[in-house]
Amino acid sequence: MHSLRGILNFTRAAELGSFAAAGRELGVSAVAVSQNISRLETALGVRLLARSTRALALTSEGEAFLAQCREPLAALDFACRSAHDDARLASGLVRASLVSPVAFLYLVPLLPVFFKRYPQIRLELELSEDSSPLIAKRFDVGIRVGAMQDADFVARALGPLRLPLCASPDYLAAHGVPADLDALSAPGHALLALQLSGQAQPVPFVLQARSDGARAVQLLPTAGRCRLACNDYRSLLHACTSGLGIAQLPQPLALASLRSGALRCVLPGHAPEGWQLFIHFPSRKQLPARVRAFVDFCIEHFGGHADLSADLAEFVPLA
Repeated sequence: MHSLRGILNFTRAAELGSFAAAGRELGVSAVAVSQNISRLETALGVRLLARSTRALALTSEGEAFLAQCREPLAALDFACRSAHDDARLASGLVRASLVSPVAFLYLVPLLPVFFKRYPQIRLELELSEDSSPLIAKRFDVGIRVGAMQDADFVARALGPLRLPLCASPDYLAAHGVPADLDALSAPGHALLALQLSGQAQPVPFVLQARSDGARAVQLLPTAGRCRLACNDYRSLLHACTSGLGIAQLPQPLALASLRSGALRCVLPGHAPEGWQLFIHFPSRKQLPARVRAFVDFCIEHFGGHADLSADLAEFVPLA
């Protein structure tokens, strides 16, 4: 394609009647306008402008070329203005990927508030139990668990994310309260584990090997020891409150059941420390207003939520 710069310089010079006027509008010198047009004429092999010391005049070829350029240049100008407006106005589609407990507990109940504030925004949500960082699926924003390691994204912490071991009082009455990790690993206890779609093994229980957090260890539920594996945390929560076994659940999801007494926290000193719930988005300088609105809304409404920092010690099994 021939130089778009040359075409733009030509159309503005032809319509304004001088290189100087075109240069002032385009922010370049009159000499640069003249040179850009000359290069365009050389590339096309045709004279577009007749030049004199006092004026410019279109050749017949120049008149035809100008007429053909006006419509596509107007379309390009409209596209540029539309993109500029989209970046400034909170409107359009936001594609977000979220860990499902966060979506169900914090975002979905607040959607009426969000859409009342931003009626021109549309949301496309992918809910998943996968806690891995956002990958190349063309999402605008993600809410994930763990450590942000992708330099192409900016991460904002929403708060700590604890993963307590939980069991129902009935289960603990029948099987006993494990006093340490060795007791938890004993054959007498049934485990309920998350198993991501497409994975051959359940997700390991992640625990602090010492209650002071000095060292971390993974306890892998095997097929022989895992009574139930599924890819949905809410189903695991229901199975856990029904007395089927011990599950490692996100604290926000388990908290209502812990507070009601339907679940108790097992080995709270061994719950892993240092995990974060974070929202992240591409690290570009001009974040679209629609994405900025979603990010700011999430930080405002559940960033630093008290449920994320609740003390697990108050939910240990009753004596």
